[in-house]
Amino acid sequence: MQDPETKPSSSDRIYSVLGAIFPNCGDALRLVELGQDRPLKLHERFVLAYNSPLCLHCNCKREKFDKEREKYRSIEATRKG
Repeated sequence: MQDPETKPSSSDRIYSVLGAIFPNCGDALRLVELGQDRPLKLHERFVLAYNSPLCLHCNCKREKFDKEREKYRSIEATRKG
């Protein structure tokens, strides 16, 4: 955790912008787990679809994401009837 008095460095700002532009594992996993707890809103489903390819430079969480997404899809199917 950063000290509130410390200003973010320029590299922190660059990585934050890149993280918002390119798909990443953290957002995808967070949304798939959130979707298991409650129905996702329209913008959350869009963000999940965008982040589904995960990190373009690695597949660090691909296996976990695939398992969690299958759980999410079965829960969604149950919710819809």
